[in-house]
Amino acid sequence: MGSSGFVDIKLDMGVPLLATITRKSLSTLKLHPGQRVHAQIKAVALGSYLENLVLSRLLISHFDRRRARMQTLPVKFIMLAIVGGIALFSCSTQNEIAKVSAQSEAADVIYSSGPIVTVDAVNPTAEAVAIRDRLIVAVGTVDEIDKYRGNATVDIDLLGRTLAPGFIDGHAHFAQFGTQAIGANLLASPDGHVETIDDLVAQLKEFAEGPNVARTGWVFGTGYDDSIIEEGRHPTRDDLDRVSTDLPVIAVHISGHFSAMNSKGLELVGYDETSQDPPGGIIRRRPGTAEPNGVLEELASIPIMFKALTPKTAEDGRYFLERGMELAKSFGYTTAQEGRAVGTTHQLLANYAENIGFDIDVVSYIDYSDTAPLESKWYSREYRGGYRVGGLKITLDGSPQGRTAWRTQPYLLPPDGQNTDYRGYPAIPDDQTVIDVVDTAHANNWQVLAHANGDAAVDQLLKAMLAAQEKHGSAGRRNTLVHGQYVRPDQLVSMAKLDMTASLFPLHTFYWGDWHSEIIGDNLAQSISPTRTALDLGLRVTSHSDAPVALPNLMQVMWATVNRASRSGKVIGKDERLTPEEALKAITLWAAHQHFEEDVKGSIEVGKLADFVILSDNPLSIEPERINEIVVEETIKAGRTVWRRQ
Repeated sequence: MGSSGFVDIKLDMGVPLLATITRKSLSTLKLHPGQRVHAQIKAVALGSYLENLVLSRLLISHFDRRRARMQTLPVKFIMLAIVGGIALFSCSTQNEIAKVSAQSEAADVIYSSGPIVTVDAVNPTAEAVAIRDRLIVAVGTVDEIDKYRGNATVDIDLLGRTLAPGFIDGHAHFAQFGTQAIGANLLASPDGHVETIDDLVAQLKEFAEGPNVARTGWVFGTGYDDSIIEEGRHPTRDDLDRVSTDLPVIAVHISGHFSAMNSKGLELVGYDETSQDPPGGIIRRRPGTAEPNGVLEELASIPIMFKALTPKTAEDGRYFLERGMELAKSFGYTTAQEGRAVGTTHQLLANYAENIGFDIDVVSYIDYSDTAPLESKWYSREYRGGYRVGGLKITLDGSPQGRTAWRTQPYLLPPDGQNTDYRGYPAIPDDQTVIDVVDTAHANNWQVLAHANGDAAVDQLLKAMLAAQEKHGSAGRRNTLVHGQYVRPDQLVSMAKLDMTASLFPLHTFYWGDWHSEIIGDNLAQSISPTRTALDLGLRVTSHSDAPVALPNLMQVMWATVNRASRSGKVIGKDERLTPEEALKAITLWAAHQHFEEDVKGSIEVGKLADFVILSDNPLSIEPERINEIVVEETIKAGRTVWRRQ
């Protein structure tokens, strides 16, 4: 590229064009807004005419992905005709090129007749979108897109509904979606009906009488919330013995960081009065004894919970995954994240991808305890059967609503049995272990997703990140803080300097905003999940559901990010609210960036995958307090409808 800003592409058309110029070779070109493209193409036969049309499509697609909008760039393709059958054509603008190309190959589908929210800063809205071969080929007015209509083109009338980019959750646990879809629903209103211990027991009894117990061997349910249940406590073994004394029973807390088991369950996992608390976990005891009361915290719960809820057979595993995938698609997911995959979880996902194939994309982050999948073929930026491994996950503390998040200040309301200086606790007490894990990730160029809720845990993370980056450099790793409920402003400043992403969890403001005010004080509660502060400091921000902590309802996530209203209707941190446009980007384009996929996903732009969601209303024009009333009508992955509301 010279100082004039021209790019000369000279091709010998004596060999097949597609062997000469590919997307890979185009990717070496640099083009910026305001520069022009001048291509000289030598053709030796009339047959090369069609190949030149392919080239024009490649160039348009490539430069659009580079955000050098062809619509704003003067483009000339000059073909010199010579005697003996050499073709000549000249197109003075990109629009003419697109018209010639469209006449040769029409769009497969055109969407129109409804609001189209592109999440593209240059062209934020459109009247119509054309797709062909899984990709978006045109975005614009109805008149502009009409030239892409052919005899076989399917016209989709949106009927006033809204087309938006497919949803990408900043953090969730996709492999457990099936557990949420299949097990007893122990959530409180508005997502379930468990308000008392008796309600919880009734839901588990109903599940125990159904056909799915045999798939794991356990009676199980997910989502109970001790901060909402009238009794204000976790269920105990005595409560769950009312469900069954013959079958093992497990109730999983809404945070995923606690569980409760009946006597049979405790017997099967080997917990009794002789059992010691594991590092990073607590086996709660009956008062005045060493006998477990059934309530398990953190690493006393999480590993055995995974084992208990693992399907028994390959057929059962497939059933769980497919039920979970249907749940994800019903909420508009086109890319889902498995945010903490142990070896068995990864293998389940990889086997499904290899033998059947996901019809949405699933990216896993591998738990630091077993990094073998990061050294396998699955660690890649490319999907195989809809699956890939994206990086490493490390968990540094617990749940703020469960009061196991590790803080530098005491909780105002400590859990039962804890003293007034209780500050939660680390999942990994040894700082050097964390430093070593993060260093290994940087040495191997693995992206790190780090669960840290309390500010003490964030301090531990930043210490490790700083040491690793001083040694290895940041190199665009996009390391990500996950949750960050109690992250401090000074820590966000440090994160910005370390070029990190903040995947925050403003859904907490609805589910536990009032509870946070009780356990840490109203002033500090105003700054939980500080999305506005993070964004204003220059951090890339994403929002997430952390499902199955909550339902994977990204319209509810967007609503909470915009409104930050608690269950009681109180606004929790009005200065931390994002605009609807920003909140939508946090579950589309910015989430794609977090996963290194912003060039192919996250917005409706030419050259990107046709990953869409059709919504019942426009989240950018509806009253903000009604965003969570919007439902997904249809989910489209790479141009194919994978879910439709019946």
